[in-house]
Amino acid sequence: MTPRVSGALLLLVLLALLATPPLATAATADTVSAQQTTGTPAPVAENTTFALQIQSNGDAKWTITDTYALDESETESFRDTGEQFASDDGEAVWLPAFREAKGEASTATGREMEITDVDRRYEVSDRRGQLILEFTWTNFAVVTSENIVVGDAFNSTDGTWFGTLTADQRLVISPPAGYGVESAPSAVDDGKLVFEGRRTFEPGYLSVVYTGEQPTTETPTGTPESIFSGIGSAWIGGVVLMLLLVGAVGYMFKTGYTDGLPAIAAGTDDDGDDSTGTAATTSDTTASDDVDVELLSDEERVERLLEENGGRMKQARIVSETGWSNAKVSQLLSSMDDEGRIDKLRIGRENLISFPDEDITDFDE
Repeated sequence: MTPRVSGALLLLVLLALLATPPLATAATADTVSAQQTTGTPAPVAENTTFALQIQSNGDAKWTITDTYALDESETESFRDTGEQFASDDGEAVWLPAFREAKGEASTATGREMEITDVDRRYEVSDRRGQLILEFTWTNFAVVTSENIVVGDAFNSTDGTWFGTLTADQRLVISPPAGYGVESAPSAVDDGKLVFEGRRTFEPGYLSVVYTGEQPTTETPTGTPESIFSGIGSAWIGGVVLMLLLVGAVGYMFKTGYTDGLPAIAAGTDDDGDDSTGTAATTSDTTASDDVDVELLSDEERVERLLEENGGRMKQARIVSETGWSNAKVSQLLSSMDDEGRIDKLRIGRENLISFPDEDITDFDE
């Protein structure tokens, strides 16, 4: 049954909530029970969502939404309360608890953290009202050259400050733009981790590793399109082919090979040197290989690159050669490593990829 309150009572309850002293912790059932036991008014909320959007610089944007079930007589009262909530210059609901949690996390991690860009607003629709609190928690995640790691900011000096979700609460953690989940404590839905109450989190459980494109290594895009804007790809291909043919014919006339075309095609010249024929064969093979690459699976393409590079390559070079994202390459290589098709060795801050049993002792790339 959806909780309801009368219009007059709703206004009194929410006004009292705005004046409630800071909570001891965030998002815990014990806090709500303590409020009710001591007689401190609490909102009759249908549900509360803690949405956590991780940023590529390690900050986290929190959006906390309290949703209330309303009938027609309560809508206007809620609108008045929402106006006061949005314009209030004091501490909003949940904000004191998160400021305290930030202090605990900063002490536990040793990182300087701040809560900034606080914003309050409300929304009213048919039979539903929402109070929405947004803020940015700086340095929430740890950013490395390859990954963004979320987890230690949930720690406190005696465990975790985010230990419980009640039955009407949920936590949603979303990845930074362009990043995928490399490891997580539960199943991922479209890149997001969703935890529904009622549940308890052990210290260290909320830990997520994201991997993806870094701003310093991102390959510029759009340049070819800007240069050849409006020019058909077929026309460009024709021009390139014509230039290659003109160059080849000019070279043949310059070197005097025009009289010996049949012999050249056979792979030998007048001195018995078959280098010209070999070059032609190599060129044909390369052209054939370029076509075959399109037919290869991702795994076969990685194996082909390894074969062409002596059986070993750095992961970053595979990203460069294929044009794939860091996230795709990382997940693909991890899968191939699990299948025993390649070996993935960590060297310093980079991964060295090689065929199984490949000697890498003299690798100096």
